[in-house]
Amino acid sequence: MATGVSEATVGVPPAKTTSVPRKSPTARKRRGARAGDSGAARFFLVKTSSNGSLELAQEVASENEAIVESFRAGGSFAAVTEWKAQVDLSTGAPVIKKEAIVSQKKTSHS
Repeated sequence: MATGVSEATVGVPPAKTTSVPRKSPTARKRRGARAGDSGAARFFLVKTSSNGSLELAQEVASENEAIVESFRAGGSFAAVTEWKAQVDLSTGAPVIKKEAIVSQKKTSHS
């Protein structure tokens, strides 16, 4: 019976193909991470009020602390970024750009 595959090709590795070398995984940048965004976020635990609106509660020092504290409390956390609009007139035509506001993080530990 003919099966379409000869016994001579069984167990033989497929022919090598030319491939483009891959970059190491450490060379990749995370999507959404931008050069100007570092340090601009502030993290808060969130309280839900009786009418369903969200209320910012305690501010925490870092995203990691927000994750841990929100897990302990069984709630959620919010990341807040503050921006200021700036006009760039260097090209002759006004271009509005955003600039991150980095403020002193106020943390209170209870």
